[in-house]
Amino acid sequence: MTTGALMFVPGSVNARNNCTFDNDTVDTFVMQNVVFPKGTTDSCVLKNAPCNQVCIQGEVKNAKFVIDISKNILYHYDESGIPVIAYSVASGKKSSPTDTGVRIVTHVETYPYRTAGKNTKRRRNPRDYGPNIICVEKLDPVSGKRSITGEFIHGNNNPASIGKYASLGCVRMDNDVIKDLSKQVKRGDIILIVK
Repeated sequence: MTTGALMFVPGSVNARNNCTFDNDTVDTFVMQNVVFPKGTTDSCVLKNAPCNQVCIQGEVKNAKFVIDISKNILYHYDESGIPVIAYSVASGKKSSPTDTGVRIVTHVETYPYRTAGKNTKRRRNPRDYGPNIICVEKLDPVSGKRSITGEFIHGNNNPASIGKYASLGCVRMDNDVIKDLSKQVKRGDIILIVK
């Protein structure tokens, strides 16, 4: 049985992540390794999580989230740097790709985004952003300088876009998930976006 570029052979061990397959678990493995918008804690998925360490002005720090835009997966890490859950997300389309690099959380905004500037899209069309927005700035890891990109991590009004390249650069998530993650992030948390 194949799925994408991976081949699952009953009775074999997948060398990449040491997951063992037998006749009864091949179909289960394929289902478990799908990353859903509501998330998965499957160890075979989490073993493939990218490293969350980043050097910022000479100091090694752990990112709270790593977003792998090559797979449209957001990995959430605990304080020790261990991945604990992975979520399917949407990222920028080909004409407006999500930029890679280091981000730092500045604040969280809540629907209907009345604290946002009057001329901003999130103030004019708040439903597009779901219940919460995790606002971030780009962080230069060498100089420590910050810059605004206009990209956020937020909910959405189109659940079918999750897992696809569908945004103008923002990372879109399931609305229930963004509500939960918005309670867990704090100002200064590091987010790493990789490809």
